[in-house]
Amino acid sequence: MKPVTQINFFSIKPGKIDEFIEAERSYAASTNLPPGLIGSRMYRSLDGKSVVRVSQYESIEAHKEFHQDETLRQHIDKLSPLLESSSPALYEEVYKAGDFN
Repeated sequence: MKPVTQINFFSIKPGKIDEFIEAERSYAASTNLPPGLIGSRMYRSLDGKSVVRVSQYESIEAHKEFHQDETLRQHIDKLSPLLESSSPALYEEVYKAGDFN
């Protein structure tokens, strides 16, 4: 199976970006890496208005399984008041250039 990448753009409510990032860090630190999740990175915009999370899964099935986890659902509910919007989408790699892991 081919890995699948989820890219999620989060538009954060004014003044809430640090709280959002801390909630994400805390969740990541308190949770074991679930089966099927290869890894995840988060990027903060320089203007402090948005965040992008890039997560890679072993397969679409692994992604679906992870997103049915009750602990994750509770975490998402906790983040909701900090967000203007969220735009998740799944991608497959088309090509790679340079030393980017």
